[in-house]
Amino acid sequence: MTTVCATLNYFDARVPRGRFDLVDPARNLMPFEAHEVAIHDIRTAAQPPSIEREGFMLATHRSDYARRPEMLDTNLVTQDGLPPINRAYYEELQPLIEKISGAREVIPQATGLTVRLSPRASRQSWAAAADFIHVDVTDKSVGRFLDFSLAALGREIAPYRRFVLFQTWRAVSDPPQDNVLALVDRTSVQPADVALYDAILTAKGSMMESVEAASCRYSAGHRWSYASNMGAEDVLVFLGYDSDQPQAAQPFHTGFDIPGQEYAVPRASLEARFFAFYD
Repeated sequence: MTTVCATLNYFDARVPRGRFDLVDPARNLMPFEAHEVAIHDIRTAAQPPSIEREGFMLATHRSDYARRPEMLDTNLVTQDGLPPINRAYYEELQPLIEKISGAREVIPQATGLTVRLSPRASRQSWAAAADFIHVDVTDKSVGRFLDFSLAALGREIAPYRRFVLFQTWRAVSDPPQDNVLALVDRTSVQPADVALYDAILTAKGSMMESVEAASCRYSAGHRWSYASNMGAEDVLVFLGYDSDQPQAAQPFHTGFDIPGQEYAVPRASLEARFFAFYD
């Protein structure tokens, strides 16, 4: 198995709870500890990671929209609605999530499509590439994204017993990239490793004003993976939340610089999220 050694930013173990404030950055409380870790290349793994076991997988998906200039141009700023190119991308990606999830029904997460760029890129989007270990929702905050997505759907869905948040990540810049996504095997994370923080996303009074998310404290037992040289048809799919395991740690993830590739093509990436419903 091919491995790189890279530096990842873990949450400071001495701080009980953090604050990630996009509205007033002066109020941030997100102290990190840099640790060098081994990150294994999924492509050379004897047994590829799976959604069921590690909580993530490398899938293949051909997209007609992901790499269009319009996708980047549209999403450099935050979108409250669903621009045509975003809708088209959701629609072409949804069958993949339906197949992987085996769910009765799948819908897109409203406002879940995000373009991010390497700090070395000539342009930047409203959402910087995350350079610290995190998961985006917890059992206390996922319901808000679910309710917002159901409202945006504009129709009722049948009653369900279980729902799962699936997240996707793909590079929309050519390989080799300078910075890509690392994911941790969820079975290697212990409950004590989880560090909660409040993400302040919008001005006071908004539905998404503040949501609970989580970072991770360091453990030598964490098993990290990435996919090298991500091409146009490569998509990382991973779990964000499972209502059958509301307290379980799903795959923590972070962007990281690949050693020796600092002058490679600056990463541009596209994220989209989906809710899957089960009887």
